[in-house]
Amino acid sequence: MDLLPLALTYVTAAAHLLSAFRLACYQRNEDHYCWPSSLLTSLFGGMFCLAGMDVMLKLQPVSPWHALVSVLLCVLIVRSGGNIVCLWRASK
Repeated sequence: MDLLPLALTYVTAAAHLLSAFRLACYQRNEDHYCWPSSLLTSLFGGMFCLAGMDVMLKLQPVSPWHALVSVLLCVLIVRSGGNIVCLWRASK
């Protein structure tokens, strides 16, 4: 039995769910409330949560590139503190 596809599946699912959890726990500044950034954060969090549950529950095979990109996005989201807007501004 080959364990690499199973390990890639669990790593990818864990990265998606950790990213969703970090986006859900993002503390927004109430003084400068901006609903578009909150909506964007919620949409990305929901997308990561659904993707992680889909990969985890169906045990879908994932490619090494999918796993790598998922882990890199997870690292970026955790490092930015869940602030998607600062990642968007940094890419411009």
